[in-house]
Amino acid sequence: MPSGLPSALYGWPGLCCIPLKRKNTDRCPASLASLIINHHEDSKAPQLALVASILGLAASLDWKAASNLNPFEKCMEDPDYEQLLKVVTLGLNRTLQPQKVIIVGAGIAGLTAAKVLSDAGHKVTILEADNRVGGRIFTFRDGKTGWIGELGAMRMPSSHRILHKLCRSLGLNLTQFMQYDENTWTEVNEVKLRNYVVEKMPEKLGYDLSHRERGHSPEDIYQMALNKAVKDLRTLGCKKAMKKFNRHTLLEYLLGEGNLTRPAVQLLGDVMSKEGFFYLSFAEALRAHSCLSDRLRYSRIVGGWDLLPRALLSSLSGPVLLNAPVVAITQGIHDVRVHISTSLQSRSLKVLTGDLVLVTASGPALQRITFSPPLTRRRQEALRALHYVAASKVFLSFRRPFWLEEHIEGGHSNTDRPARLIFYPAPDEGALLLASYTWSDAAAPFAGLSTDQALRVALKDVAALHGPVVFRLWDGTGVVKRWAEDPHSQGGFVVQPPSLGHGDEDYDWSFPYGRIYFAGEHTAHPHGWVETAVKSALRAAVKINKHWSRVPSPEKQAILHRLEHIHVSEDVQQQEESPEGHVFVEAIPQVQEHITVETITPGKGHVHVHHQNIPSHVHEKVFPDVHGHVHEKVFPEVHGHVHEKVFPEVHGHVHEKVFPEGHGHRHMHEKVFPEGHGHGHVHETVIPEGHGPLHPGGHRQMEPGSQRHRHMHSSCKGGGGT
Repeated sequence: MPSGLPSALYGWPGLCCIPLKRKNTDRCPASLASLIINHHEDSKAPQLALVASILGLAASLDWKAASNLNPFEKCMEDPDYEQLLKVVTLGLNRTLQPQKVIIVGAGIAGLTAAKVLSDAGHKVTILEADNRVGGRIFTFRDGKTGWIGELGAMRMPSSHRILHKLCRSLGLNLTQFMQYDENTWTEVNEVKLRNYVVEKMPEKLGYDLSHRERGHSPEDIYQMALNKAVKDLRTLGCKKAMKKFNRHTLLEYLLGEGNLTRPAVQLLGDVMSKEGFFYLSFAEALRAHSCLSDRLRYSRIVGGWDLLPRALLSSLSGPVLLNAPVVAITQGIHDVRVHISTSLQSRSLKVLTGDLVLVTASGPALQRITFSPPLTRRRQEALRALHYVAASKVFLSFRRPFWLEEHIEGGHSNTDRPARLIFYPAPDEGALLLASYTWSDAAAPFAGLSTDQALRVALKDVAALHGPVVFRLWDGTGVVKRWAEDPHSQGGFVVQPPSLGHGDEDYDWSFPYGRIYFAGEHTAHPHGWVETAVKSALRAAVKINKHWSRVPSPEKQAILHRLEHIHVSEDVQQQEESPEGHVFVEAIPQVQEHITVETITPGKGHVHVHHQNIPSHVHEKVFPDVHGHVHEKVFPEVHGHVHEKVFPEVHGHVHEKVFPEGHGHRHMHEKVFPEGHGHGHVHETVIPEGHGPLHPGGHRQMEPGSQRHRHMHSSCKGGGGT
């Protein structure tokens, strides 16, 4: 380290050297900033010039050079990051064997994967349980004022180059997100100070700090606590050190090896919002802090974050079905079937068939999907271990941006009141204030409150910082979003407590389960960021394009043929793994159902819904054939059987007997779960983890059973979905 420079300048996460614009001074470590101010006040121009030169040199350091000095960054690097960046830039290789891919979920992961796979030539259909796309990207737009508020994602660190590239490739404009403004407030213990004071003397807030902790900014105190972790990384190596960190909470580390006093830890919880992370694993807390710090530079999308999913949607050529919750996914030898539960009004059931499925639903939504064969025990354990925390936002609309009169042009104020964090819009963004942003346990005070109650709690806390003028200027309106109460996400984001078992290894969700792939924010690190979801989608797309598009058709057919020798059995009384690796599965009950057709076809950024009355059929160009379009009869309602050309075989179309229609009911010739007089059960072997249906040692055989007709109401039962 160059002599004379504060250690905080080179401290982890190593990104604070990148300047964050303030009104007159670049954002830099408090000790160095105070040095500049003191020199300026003493009119020592030569020394000020020297410090400014050093600052300029430090700010110009390349990211890679900084990471060489920073063992934390090196540990948290994605080894495939540059490859994924290349995929965003250049796309995937064009496939010679297009696959019919069904994507569950139209959040940012699902939409990104759909675009990349579609551009490569695959035939993609998206199923979304909600009535909109975007998932946890959700922009509120005030129809009267035109002001916007981000109910979900609102910023991206400058280090997230993949996401920046994706936005630019879609023609979206980015601008700076003001994370820090020195004129904002911190109020704790009924003491209120400007943040430029807190940066220099946090003890003035009433914390009984030790001598070595006094006079340092909260960020610097946190960096001091990481010294032992840096030594562990250098002596143990990245993998062993992160395993060690994964077994302890952040709170345990700060008080133990971090050697901080309890008042200092409380300071970090109150001022840096670390309280919500205290019970995470220390490794998870490190990942979180690498992307969340007032010393980082952030960007936002001009015009609102929802422009990103809209742009991705507009780029797609395949269909997107909204209000289509998936309740079951059934893998066969040659395909995979996705069962969709439709609304009570339409009283219909839909089953889509594809070559592959990519599931991007959140963890809670994923648990509501019935998989046949069931997921492996290890994957089920990993799914149940996902720990989602609550996240809530409360916006208040004011007649004018009163905070500008206090010289606040962005950033956030901190308080130990229920509102916790208050974010201010840019000067030209109106007067819609993010009056409260909370997550984890800090979101509890807003749980269960009515919208009006939540608005008034936040209003009272804002007034405690800015005075009674707040009550006079509030126009009486606002919006509240509690992600834990969202029926599709059921949480804000994933954070992991200390790990238990399995060698402290994180589960690798990138491995497919047969024909089923997984992606989403919960499947990659760091949790809680848009780019993480994008990275997971790109990884899945790369695997799909590589593993399924380059295998010669005869070879693929030969390998799949081996699957036909797998013995499958069913025991509806129990579901457990046998010593041989078999899994007993329960057949999905078949009941009677009338059908109303609701088919959604793509348009440039639009979704067209067509309703057909019974009896009728649909000529649908959902999955065009290589030699021309297909008259698609996915859900035909006719008085007879169906000549089904949805997934034509190599030698021509198929007279499909899966869903033949007879006078308004479905009569099903079903060979997957046949019912016979005492001999219609199915013997199913669990699909090996990571190998997919091409695993040489795994095959499968269906016993024919009887071919009698069955009336069906729904080929899958259960609520929820994605």
